[in-house]
Amino acid sequence: MKPASDVPGRRLAVGRHGLLWLTLLAAALAGIAIAAFVLMRTPAVPLAPLPAVTIAVPMQLNSASLIVASAQDLFRQQGVDVIEQPFLLGKDALQSVIDGKADLAVVADTPLVFALSRGEDIAMLAGISRGRRSLAIVTRNDRGIRRMQDLAGKSVGLSKGTNFTYFLDAMLQVHEVPGDQVKLVDLKTDDAIQAFKDGSVDAIVMFQPFTARLQAEMGDRITVFYGEEVYAFRFILTGKPTWIDKHPHEIRQILTALIAANKVIHDDPLQTRRTVGQALRIDDAIMATLFDPDDYMVSLDQAMLLALDDQTRWAVKQGLITLPATPNYLRAMRYRDLEAVRPAAVTFVR
Repeated sequence: MKPASDVPGRRLAVGRHGLLWLTLLAAALAGIAIAAFVLMRTPAVPLAPLPAVTIAVPMQLNSASLIVASAQDLFRQQGVDVIEQPFLLGKDALQSVIDGKADLAVVADTPLVFALSRGEDIAMLAGISRGRRSLAIVTRNDRGIRRMQDLAGKSVGLSKGTNFTYFLDAMLQVHEVPGDQVKLVDLKTDDAIQAFKDGSVDAIVMFQPFTARLQAEMGDRITVFYGEEVYAFRFILTGKPTWIDKHPHEIRQILTALIAANKVIHDDPLQTRRTVGQALRIDDAIMATLFDPDDYMVSLDQAMLLALDDQTRWAVKQGLITLPATPNYLRAMRYRDLEAVRPAAVTFVR
């Protein structure tokens, strides 16, 4: 018997099988080459850029939800590219919207009252925070100020046109200090801090993170009065009605991202506290005494309307604004977008 390799039929079968595989392999390689050539010749279709929205943001503790939303990339996850325009004060952030340099702004209620009383066309989309340790009166102990009543006859540095003046006046009233016995000195933030350090003023009204930094630097040489039971500091997301009406989709994406940021704040308060503290350069030990997840909520409620009315009456009484009647702030509330993404967040009486 001949060996298998010498059998003609067996050799032919093996040859045909090998030829078939070689043919298939060559065809596959040719297909790959053709596909690669087509891909190289076909221009790549770029992804459509996300719509961009510029938000003027005061870099303060009450802006934590925006800081967290940016750090966690929550805006982009919702399909909008938020460009933050940082400011120290909310009144300057609002002015950026008025000047057409930003689309939206975060601002405290008092500067908003002043702007609306001047006839500025501004609408409120949502309150984003409400804190009771955001503002403070910081006093020098070497001026004999150990309690609020000791402010009589002293000078206080602050930025006028903000909620600082309203906060100070509320604190003086509660502690029965006549307002005309306290000298107000209008200073920008950096100038107020420097004047306080060098003793040009006896006290200042300040916000976080600067109050925390003064505590860390000056220690027991100063006393800090927060007034948690006197005043709730509100931050409100605002914009021009004309821009808001043209961008409902982006507005709802931003509100959804802020709501998601608040959930992150409540679910992981320790990590978000550190994130916000790093952004504002506040030591974590101090942040632990200031950061309260319950301060952050996205809402439009009756308390906001009442606060705006109260501050308007105060501003008229102080001669800061002149109005024939208290404005109807309800008309300035653009609640439809918030109602669309979270109906329960809109609770004011309509």
